[in-house]
Amino acid sequence: MICSDSGVTVEDDAGRTTAAGVSRRSVLAGALAGAGALAVGATPLVREWPAEAATASSRVVYNFNPDWRFTQRDVPGGEAPSFDDSSWATVSVPHTYNDVDSFDNHITSSGESAVAMQITWYRKRFTMPAEHRGMKVLLEFEGVRQAATVFVNGMQVGLYENGVAPFGFDITDHVVSGAENVIAVKADNTKWRPEQATGVSFQWDTRDFNPTYGGLTRNVRLYVLPRTYLTLPLYTNLRTTGTYVYASVINVGGATATINVEAQVRNEHTNSRTLTLSTDVIQPDGTLRATIPGPTVTLAAGDTRTVTFSQRISQLRWWAPGAPNLYTVEVLLSEGGAIVDAHRITTGFRKTSFQGGTSTGGVHINDRYTFLTGYAIRATNEWAAIGGAVPEWMTQVDGKMIRDSNANLIRWMHVAATPANIRTTDRYGIVSIQPAGDKERDATGRQWDQRVELMRDVLIYFRNNPSILFWEAGNNSITAAHMRQMTDLRKTWDPHGGRAMGCRALSDDPARGGREGVDAAEWVGTMLNRHYSVYARDRKPIIECEYTRDEAPRRVWDDYSPPDFGYVTGPDVTFHHTSEQFAGPHAAATRHEFWGQRIQGPGDRRYSGAAALIWADSNQHGRQYNWECARLSGRVDAVRIPKESLHSFRVMQNPAPDIHVIGHWTYPAGTRKTMYVMASAPVRRVRLLVNGNQVGESSSPSHDFLHTFPDVAWQAGTITAIGLDANGVELVRTTKTTTGAATALRLTAHTAPDGLRADGSDIAFFDVEAVDAQGRRMPTHQARVDFTLTGPGRILGGFNPNKPGSVHKSYVDTEAGINRVFVRASRTPGTLTLRATGSGLVEATATVTSAAFTTTGGLTTRMPSGY
Repeated sequence: MICSDSGVTVEDDAGRTTAAGVSRRSVLAGALAGAGALAVGATPLVREWPAEAATASSRVVYNFNPDWRFTQRDVPGGEAPSFDDSSWATVSVPHTYNDVDSFDNHITSSGESAVAMQITWYRKRFTMPAEHRGMKVLLEFEGVRQAATVFVNGMQVGLYENGVAPFGFDITDHVVSGAENVIAVKADNTKWRPEQATGVSFQWDTRDFNPTYGGLTRNVRLYVLPRTYLTLPLYTNLRTTGTYVYASVINVGGATATINVEAQVRNEHTNSRTLTLSTDVIQPDGTLRATIPGPTVTLAAGDTRTVTFSQRISQLRWWAPGAPNLYTVEVLLSEGGAIVDAHRITTGFRKTSFQGGTSTGGVHINDRYTFLTGYAIRATNEWAAIGGAVPEWMTQVDGKMIRDSNANLIRWMHVAATPANIRTTDRYGIVSIQPAGDKERDATGRQWDQRVELMRDVLIYFRNNPSILFWEAGNNSITAAHMRQMTDLRKTWDPHGGRAMGCRALSDDPARGGREGVDAAEWVGTMLNRHYSVYARDRKPIIECEYTRDEAPRRVWDDYSPPDFGYVTGPDVTFHHTSEQFAGPHAAATRHEFWGQRIQGPGDRRYSGAAALIWADSNQHGRQYNWECARLSGRVDAVRIPKESLHSFRVMQNPAPDIHVIGHWTYPAGTRKTMYVMASAPVRRVRLLVNGNQVGESSSPSHDFLHTFPDVAWQAGTITAIGLDANGVELVRTTKTTTGAATALRLTAHTAPDGLRADGSDIAFFDVEAVDAQGRRMPTHQARVDFTLTGPGRILGGFNPNKPGSVHKSYVDTEAGINRVFVRASRTPGTLTLRATGSGLVEATATVTSAAFTTTGGLTTRMPSGY
């Protein structure tokens, strides 16, 4: 590639470089405001989203989620336009049929075993506007688990099988403009489905490490483009790479960088076209930060070319954890002075470096050393009662809670996180480790080739997402040759993105890649400190990928709290922790193992970051066999109600003064027990008071964070923990209060920031609490609550992890005084009223109103909430 003085190069797909001219324009940009509600009745989230590209062009992007017909069976002839699907259910995407049969049975070593794994069918009718006649039409799915055969008007247009990456099909020649069309999808999550062409199964097609949620669980979009257009980053099937945007020559202090654009342009006219490119960089408030002039190029008929141009830009705001500044980069394609195509990319700019060593090593973001701390999460990131079909705005609920816990890292496990999850980490400033796909071992033959192909697709699709700093080549060690191949893949498809390729469990042990494997990697991962080596530490950043595998339910406070008085378990259960033990001694000890060995920290310096397993209780493999319906390792439960563990991690991950009393203060008379207080590093002493009287003081926390106060006598009233500095000056305090007996129920409704939409897939969730006469949640209440819904929607119910069959019922038990139920909007707008009743308690009601969500001929340009 040859760079001209103007910063403009033009390269076709064969690598040929041509001369470049320059053109310039500016754009009036609008702003999109959005939010995701914070779970459990805290302040609603209000965030600035990147500005919407406002330039008019021939490009139209339709939200293809609403109004599909669905049947949970294989049907002969389901692709035919004339097929009678009137008896099928009407659903909207995201959709799964495993919301009713997941989290409903006791977990086994391979997760829940009874979820449906089968062929199903989806069909959608739509009328393509007549004005789109002669244009390019592309269909994008953000992913399907595991395979999809797609038909348009009875003709097969493609097959998708890897079960992870987004994919697309060219349906131009099969769509009729000005008439009704039928899209049919034969979706297949049959157990261990082999690749059709080779008969070889995909290594990551396994329910224990990749929970099975069949159906169209992610967004679907329809693109109508001019015949000369900016391509999409969908390599498999379409063989296109989209636009790559990155910063170089970054001056962090001077807020200046060169912004580079590599745009792939395709000409599908029958004659050559002369085109001019440019790019607008737009701030979230809609302000045009800069226009980058691009070249004028001539593309022959059928030509595909990558055009590169750049410009130095000042007054930039960097993307970083805690400061996730994002921009809209709008790439414009003009012909004869008229805009023919405009494509927006949401991205952020940051400087990174990845270094080995103890004193200067670690991960540096924008020239600052950053210790990465957070959670390891299964990429499905499923919710009880919803399964894997989570609305985008609810994915952002996760993002806000994770960030509010002072975490700055998510390691997605085994398979690539969804686009919705990565959009969330971009917006909340959470560094992501993004894999492609594997199980627990290296692969050979066709299975290795499948992994390489998937990693290529993932690299191309996600290389503009600033939150991804790490690509993960394997969840376990791979050979040195395979590690080199993966690093070369990163250098081919993401050479300038400021990211590193690595692998979990690499070390200088010859059985785990050996020194050649470590040398080939750009970062190294461990699990439970098992694979650490000084050789790797001195050369690469090391990240602990999944520590603390113990489990505990939210509902069991401690050994002194009714109604459980400890966690009584069955004979097959591995872990017996109460919530107090899980959030106190266990959390402090396990995190300290890696926090205490952090690079640039005291003592034995090893780690650049660490991820605790897991974020939310999950329908994956676990060790509470035949006793629970979820793996209970989460900081939050399966419906995102915080456990005490979340508050402990919030404190331990907080660089500012912070404090938390673990547990509650409503006990039976005569209780004497150890009380635990978690305090952040700036707190040097903790003073504990009961009803204003000091009962203890601690200046020697265990594992840096946990202060222990033995034999505290319970008295009705208050317990207060005060955090002091080394000089005895108060920094922070917190108080918990004894509640009275529960007298009433309280319902609190949560919707997307723009309200509930009558689109057939949107969800409202309701927190139900048992409260005393003063409106305080009663922490030891555990009893059944029944629900009645009126209005245009369907109750999905809630979840009790110790009760098989608790999902999709009109009742649920409170746990520690609270639980959560979900309601799905129908396609009819109106008022939905949920009524909650419980024995001996005053009933409660809450109301939400769903707004009309209209389509024309089955199409709408209005995107999902939070997109």
